[in-house]
Amino acid sequence: MAPATPPSTPPPPAARVVSAEDADKARKAIADLERIERLVTTVVVILGVGGLIFTAVNVTVFAAEHHVHWAIAWMLDPLVSVSLLAALFIDGKLSAHGYRPGGWPFALRWFAGLATWLMNCWGSLYPDAVFSGWPDRPDPAGLLLHSVIPVLVIFLAEAGAGYRKFAVGKKAVHLATLSNWKNQEEARREADADEARRRAEAERADQEAERKRAADLAAEEKRAAIEAQKARDLADAEARKVRAEADAEARRASQARADEEARREAAAEEEERRRIAAAEEARLATEAREQQARIDGENAERAARLAAEAKAREAELERQRIQAEAQATALRTQAEAAAAAERLRAEAQIKADEEAREERRKAAEARRAATAEATALPATETTAKTRKLSAVPQTPTTEAEDVRGAEAKRKQIEEATFEAAVLVLLDAAPTRKEFAAGYGRGETWGRERYAEADKAMNEDADFAARVMAEAERRTDPAPAHSA
Repeated sequence: MAPATPPSTPPPPAARVVSAEDADKARKAIADLERIERLVTTVVVILGVGGLIFTAVNVTVFAAEHHVHWAIAWMLDPLVSVSLLAALFIDGKLSAHGYRPGGWPFALRWFAGLATWLMNCWGSLYPDAVFSGWPDRPDPAGLLLHSVIPVLVIFLAEAGAGYRKFAVGKKAVHLATLSNWKNQEEARREADADEARRRAEAERADQEAERKRAADLAAEEKRAAIEAQKARDLADAEARKVRAEADAEARRASQARADEEARREAAAEEEERRRIAAAEEARLATEAREQQARIDGENAERAARLAAEAKAREAELERQRIQAEAQATALRTQAEAAAAAERLRAEAQIKADEEAREERRKAAEARRAATAEATALPATETTAKTRKLSAVPQTPTTEAEDVRGAEAKRKQIEEATFEAAVLVLLDAAPTRKEFAAGYGRGETWGRERYAEADKAMNEDADFAARVMAEAERRTDPAPAHSA
């Protein structure tokens, strides 16, 4: 009788039973959500690019009207729009990886959108170019025209953020469904393998019992045949002694063959058991290799994802550095242009002063010539004396005053340059504006004095020696006077 097959142990019940149809629906839903996310990102970027093209001219004119050079005024709207587009595009891409924008991305989007809206609508809010807080006479049609694109970009960006949050949440639910389905399939495969293994063991046990029953029956039949033969041999012992011996030899040979057959059967059974054990070990080794390969694949995927995130962070840092360098270059160019304009204005003023002094000098010479003709003496001696006196140059009061003013300016410039060099050497130099205010001048004049002081310290050894002597005199304590 075959032994009873042990009952199979059922797998632990899953938290939620998921069918293959549910898993297929989850995959399709995830694909649909990803397509919707890509659509939202594409629409936002297209609208942002269109808004950039639409608002570029207005913002450029706005910047130029507010004293920004045309060479850099066109950069204002692209920079603001690129910041907004970068925030929208990066939020859309990172949301597929579970990223949820926080306060800073929200502030960036709103600042960029409101800045573009204000620069576009400024002429419609204050058409008379007079800022009075709340607009007195705004242009409603201009406000509507210039508000449509920025407001659409801002609202679509916020709506897109909501769409992405919803899509990420739904994808997480569908991914959990797929994970449950995979766990169920794995548990089912393991249960089927256990059941097959138990059935094989039961079959092997039945075969072993059948072989034992056959061996017992054969042994019983052999023993019965031997007993019958012995009875016949005993009845005919006298007549068949010779044959009895031959029969005895034959029986011994037969027994030897039976024993050999039994040993071969036992060896075959042992070989079968070893083969089954080897097959089981091979199956377990294959499963272990497959599991290790799956773990290695997951580790490689995780490492690739981390490397991609690190590369994205490096790209973001490089973009911020390039943007900072561009801003610094723009500010430096603006400062150099302002300095060049101030220098040209000063040179024009000096040239105008020189021309005015030349005109005053010519007018004075004309007055002297007229006076000499009017006061000429009739006598020869008187005329000669008058001509001799008239030959002496008579400097008019206005020309003398101009000369004295130029000399005073020159002395003031020399003193200010010397004082600026001493203050720089003592590390006590005020700002250019404060230094120029002490002489009743502007900031540009003070900047020029600092530049001349630095140049003289590098090129004029005598000037540098006098500056160092003055600095030492100011730093040394005053000598004590004897009583």
